[in-house]
Order: sequence, then C-alpha cells, then structure tokens
Amino acid sequence: MSTDEPEILVRNKKPIPCKVILVGESGVGKTAIISRYIKNWYNDDQPSTLSPLSLKKNIIIDGYNIDLEIWDTAGQEQYRSIASLFYKDALICILVYDITKRKSFENIQSYWHFSVTENGLKGIIIGVAGNKNDLYEKEEVSEKEAKEYSDYINASFKLVSAKCNTSINELFDELVKKFIGSEFMKKLIPQYISD
Repeated sequence: MSTDEPEILVRNKKPIPCKVILVGESGVGKTAIISRYIKNWYNDDQPSTLSPLSLKKNIIIDGYNIDLEIWDTAGQEQYRSIASLFYKDALICILVYDITKRKSFENIQSYWHFSVTENGLKGIIIGVAGNKNDLYEKEEVSEKEAKEYSDYINASFKLVSAKCNTSINELFDELVKKFIGSEFMKKLIPQYISD
C-alpha cells in the first residue's frame, strides 16, 4: 500500500487572479495578519503601514489554482482617500478590527464597510476579522455582537490572532471558497480553464 499523498486534481494550470484588500483602523493588525498568512511570520513591533503594499500567495483550493494578490492599506485618517483607490478590482475585502478597541469595530460599521461597498465592485466578498483574540480578557467587543453584525452585512466572520496564528488560514480559505462560488469566478473561469 502506498503512503504517498494522492495527487490533487487541478482544474486550471494557469492561476486565476484574485485581489484581496484588508482595511480598518491603524494598529488593528492588518499587516500582522498578512505576514502571518503569507510568511507564517509575526513581529510584535510592526510599524504602522504608511503606503499600500501588496504580497502574493498561490493556493490550490477545491481543485482551483488561485493567485491571491493581498493588499495592505494604511488605516490612518489622512490616508483614507488613498485607501479607497485600492478597492478598485478587489474581489475580496477583509474588514479588520481589534477586539480590545471598541472604536476600531465601530469604525468598521460607520466608515470602512460603507467605503468599500460604495467604491468597490458590486458583489465584493466581505470578511470581518476580530484580531488580537489572544487578548480576549481585555475584549471590548463580544464575539456575539461581531457575529451579528457580520451576518447583517452578509460577511464571513472569524476571531483571529496573528500573534498566535489562530484562524488566519481558515478565514482566507472560507473567503476564497466564496470567491470560487461567486459571479466573479464564473466570468473568469473561461479564460483560465481550457478543455
């Protein structure tokens, strides 16, 4: 009996591109989430992002070869107008808040979600990430409240910790699976899958 891993059937040799953006207030951990997901790396002293930056990751999920282009945006108020330029062509948006800072959650509701849906593509896939779940004893936003809000805006929701590497991969996998089942994918597939 062979102990080799079964070969994964990939439907498309040429990867399908998918632009992902992370938005939210400064200091909520957008850069840390991206670093953990792409490089499995975490830095406690991560400086604030001052200009948008993108990193790539290739994944195979549900038999599809996907090239994720993940954009980190600056959360400071003076950079908000610049951040909105990066919504263009984004297929997935992750709204990030810090569970220990209620204001960061309120700003997702009052500003970030509205900004993305106003400036982004119709039907953009939304995720909500409550970061710093390792500091749950200091939480100012309950999981129940965040889940209710996420359900209200039809978003995937995960409590995550970039520091402890909790639920980061699961969040991205869930959102990419939504992308695979989306209208965006239906339009892209013919260009990337040949008989």
